[in-house]
Amino acid sequence: MSFTKVIQPFVEAIHKVLSVSKIRELARKTGFIERQGKLKAEEFLIISAFLNQTFGGSSLRDLCSAMSRLSSGTQLSKQALDQRFTKESVVFLREMFFQLAAQQNLVSIPFDLDRLFSRIRILDATSISTPKHDSSYPDGTKIQLEYELYQGRFMHALLYDLMDSDQEAARELEETIEKGDLVLRDLGYFSGEHLKNIDKNQGYYITRVPANQTFWTWNEEGEKVKLHPEEDGEHLKPGERIDYGWIQIGKKGKNTCLSRVVVQKLTKKEQRQREVYLKRRRQKGAKTPSANKRTHIQILATNVTQEQLDAQDLYPIYSLRWQIEILFKTWKSLFDIDDVRAVKSERFECHLYGTLIHILLSSMIAFQCRNYLYQEKAFEASEYKCIDEAKNAIISAKDRPIFSFSYLQSIIKNIYENICKHGEKERRNQQKSMRDILYKTYKKTFHMA
Repeated sequence: MSFTKVIQPFVEAIHKVLSVSKIRELARKTGFIERQGKLKAEEFLIISAFLNQTFGGSSLRDLCSAMSRLSSGTQLSKQALDQRFTKESVVFLREMFFQLAAQQNLVSIPFDLDRLFSRIRILDATSISTPKHDSSYPDGTKIQLEYELYQGRFMHALLYDLMDSDQEAARELEETIEKGDLVLRDLGYFSGEHLKNIDKNQGYYITRVPANQTFWTWNEEGEKVKLHPEEDGEHLKPGERIDYGWIQIGKKGKNTCLSRVVVQKLTKKEQRQREVYLKRRRQKGAKTPSANKRTHIQILATNVTQEQLDAQDLYPIYSLRWQIEILFKTWKSLFDIDDVRAVKSERFECHLYGTLIHILLSSMIAFQCRNYLYQEKAFEASEYKCIDEAKNAIISAKDRPIFSFSYLQSIIKNIYENICKHGEKERRNQQKSMRDILYKTYKKTFHMA
């Protein structure tokens, strides 16, 4: 089947949100546009999401000039534009983002292999800081993104204060975890209580364990015995692992949990990277005595059994977390989401949601193109290159054509053709891709079963 036919449902789903009539309808519903004036809803969306310049980093004068270059030639003063950054404009862009995100469910593509897990969910955060100006301006925000790996979906995007704990986001999303979900988490989200709740919901988890945690087992007399993974790790060769099986993390209190714990000896290169990271933390005033003792090992906790995944396969599956790091890299290097002036809170939030709309649309298009290329041509395209290609194509549309069904379809086809020519994933240092890891691990697991 041709790519044009394959993407037809996808284009239809996107157009349900991005047609001019739907945009104007949402603007009226949210109270952003009460009566037709100089500023049209679709024009505000263009300057908020699809300009070839940083919305949050541009001056009001530059934004007014950009608006005047649209086909309608709308002329607004700086004061008039500034007055349009209101609570209603934030709600309009936020709802536009969530409506676009909802279309991901309508165009999902089956992942073409037997699975151990129904979904692989990766939660991580990126911080956006603004220059200090005065107390009335926001300092920034922390965006918590939960990404589903099989479908390339943005499951949840939550805004928190910069100083809020990552564990707050983990707790907020707890009730959404379903049977068979695999949750991949980094150190900041670690909580014994949270891990027990994932297990209670019949989900799975693989997480790193903070250096200040202790580990306990029981001897033949039923007495609790402390384990010392940092000492045991000294006797391992780089890459070797110890699977302690099911032991207790933490000595007492509600934050303790029973988990399978696996320790891996890091390579010399990985140890140096860990030491550089800890040095930076100490320079910022952090105290790292526990972490200093464990720079040579990495500790994972999981409720995935040995029969489901052996210790050798746990670490490659956990390494899939870097997929969300690639996304955050595109957010900042391609979309400049962290390039923000000191502005009032409504304009700052418009910048966030406008940029997220552009990011989400680009990511959705990139995923469709990458998936089709792999399924039909066994061609593995670079995530970064594909998102960059989609981002630039959307910008080049400039004006209302992005809201036209036929033009949107032609843009996506052009993106696909360019990815075919220039988007192949580069393999450096024998680095394995997501599909390499999943195919190898799942094939091995189901073969053994």
